[in-house]
Amino acid sequence: MPSVMMDELTWIEYAERVRQGAPVLVVAGSTEQHGPHLPLGTDVFQGVAIARAVAERTGGIMAPPITYGYKSQPKSGGGQAFVGTTSLDAQTLVWLVRDLIREFFRHGVRHLVFIDGHYENAAFLTEGIDLALRESGVKDARILVFHWWELISQGTIDAIFDGQFPGWALEHAAVVETSVTGAVRPELVRWERLVDDRAERLPAYDIYPPPSDIVPRSGVLSPARRASPAHGERILNEVVQAIVNVLQTEFRS
Repeated sequence: MPSVMMDELTWIEYAERVRQGAPVLVVAGSTEQHGPHLPLGTDVFQGVAIARAVAERTGGIMAPPITYGYKSQPKSGGGQAFVGTTSLDAQTLVWLVRDLIREFFRHGVRHLVFIDGHYENAAFLTEGIDLALRESGVKDARILVFHWWELISQGTIDAIFDGQFPGWALEHAAVVETSVTGAVRPELVRWERLVDDRAERLPAYDIYPPPSDIVPRSGVLSPARRASPAHGERILNEVVQAIVNVLQTEFRS
């Protein structure tokens, strides 16, 4: 079987796949602290595993991922104070997304999928897509954006969290991310360093610069002890199937 990875194809192989209507999938991740037990590339590794599985099941092509994201925020990623967190300004990410889409359009791609693996990226993916569509004049394209955690069913959330789900913003370096990384890159999870942590206080508003008591020193925003690779496999299977179903509907033509 030919590879689904764009950077492993020759330009001729890639051009033929595009001519046949293959969707192109782009992961938008980050390089960001994920506590003492998860790697800086967690958001990328999770998105790549999902995108690759979807591409294999839909005849798609997975483009090289975007490995840097918008600035980490204190109440959803711990913020910019952590060594290793390496972020982009909003305008940089917007232009990067815009430029990539314009290039894919030039290649003849008309079905594009962005899989967002970083909570803070959302608005800037939207802006980059809007600019690319407005400036390119391409009328026959369809672009889908998935924030993959939103595809996890309520039944799975209830089973994994047993009624103690903290909300997606606080699910940073916690149960879901630890479980999924444990399933896709088990060699990179330091289970012995896993901590249950949370901020001393969580105000219902933002403060700049952020005070130290709203960001745990570990970078883990809510307890992670319920994490397991088995939970990660369940989540991955559910999310991949959900995206496959959407692509088969939205890209039917």
